[in-house]
Amino acid sequence: MTSIKIDRSACQGYGNCVLALASVFDVDGEGLVVLRRDTVEPGELDGLRRAAYDCPTDSITFVA
Repeated sequence: MTSIKIDRSACQGYGNCVLALASVFDVDGEGLVVLRRDTVEPGELDGLRRAAYDCPTDSITFVA
């Protein structure tokens, strides 16, 4: 499994991560990223890569 970390202090609420992988990412009432879960299955790795790449503030990191 791949572990995910987010940096909420860097997040500016663009929501690109949610568009890329809504099963893992969400936004809270403040509009900042939250994790629905902190790991992904191998079949979701492309979506996770897209979410991290599309984040303009580099708030998403992961270890595959």
